[in-house]
Amino acid sequence: MLRRVVDTRLGWRDVVDLVRRPSPILECPGDPLARLGVLADELADGVGPIHFIGLSRYLDDARAVVTHSIDDTTRYVCTCLDTLDAYDIKATVFISTGAPEMGRLWPRLRKAVADGHELGAHSRRHRCTARESLLFCIAALSRYEVHGARRDILAHTQQPYVWTWAYPCGNCADRKFAQRMIALAGCVAARAYPGERGDAHLVPDLQTYDPNPFAARYTQVVQKGYHTEDGVRISGRTDVKALNAKFDEVYAAQGIYSFVSHPQMLDYGPDTFYERHLAHIGGRNDIWYVPMGPLYAYHMLCRHTSVVALKANDAQARFAVFSRLDSRVYRNSVTLEFHATRQPRVTAGGKQLAERTTSMLNRWDGEYVRRAEQRLWLTIRPNTVVEFR
Repeated sequence: MLRRVVDTRLGWRDVVDLVRRPSPILECPGDPLARLGVLADELADGVGPIHFIGLSRYLDDARAVVTHSIDDTTRYVCTCLDTLDAYDIKATVFISTGAPEMGRLWPRLRKAVADGHELGAHSRRHRCTARESLLFCIAALSRYEVHGARRDILAHTQQPYVWTWAYPCGNCADRKFAQRMIALAGCVAARAYPGERGDAHLVPDLQTYDPNPFAARYTQVVQKGYHTEDGVRISGRTDVKALNAKFDEVYAAQGIYSFVSHPQMLDYGPDTFYERHLAHIGGRNDIWYVPMGPLYAYHMLCRHTSVVALKANDAQARFAVFSRLDSRVYRNSVTLEFHATRQPRVTAGGKQLAERTTSMLNRWDGEYVRRAEQRLWLTIRPNTVVEFR
């Protein structure tokens, strides 16, 4: 029987990647206003009945965020996804695309993408070590592992881009060259898994965006304990009261609740710790339920989106909303807050926007408007002209 041989040698492109700095993440050259057809003499001072206040920290000015990630390629991934769908909670599924289980998992993962989940790269072979070294990290972050896993996801699913990476076993996440490798591969964020042998993985307690998105921490794990391959016992976190209390703390602070689970380390059923926790955090109309990649892409897009007032012409007000970031990667909508003394009809790119209902907020690329007294939140994709009529 023929055996496939994998070339893991370090190539010259890998060496270059170790020393050069990553360029800005996929910006489009040229003048974004010119691409919209906006001329300099159309700009205005913004004085009028409608005033732009700013971009919302979260989509549709949600009070808080829930983002979940599940790791590893096992048969339990399907059960976990079915469970998450029952509670309408979206997750990033970090998969190792060279694992034997993948042949059976691809159909379920394609459905997950269609349902609003995200697939993130977790390498091809999930190489781990208890004694991390520079040479190990160079091999573990080769083009075969990083770029190859991303190519596999794009080839087997309809997901248009791969935004995220998770370091297998947390190895190499603190190394700057490793973070550069992930950035150069085109990811917008990479999730760490810190210090499992010292229980540092249990509650990293991040409650907002990580200032270093290429070694991003999370709030807590929700899973049972386990043994490493060399027999070390690793603690879990299954006390429902403690799990729910940590979420309540983040929710009260209007933060980002990010939790991590390994599907093979969970119990399933309405009376289990996992589903009792999902029931506690799910079903809230003031929370944005979003995978990790779209969440960090939203944060980046907000930082690089500009809004300028245009001459109103025959409308109450007009604004150009634009970004230099590549819309093929940053496919998100952003939310703009306005003060409006009237309740105008709103169009974006000539299309009238619908009013958002009070249903759960679990998508990240929709376009709509929401109103409350004299405040108005407009959720749209950038690079458009907005009119209030």
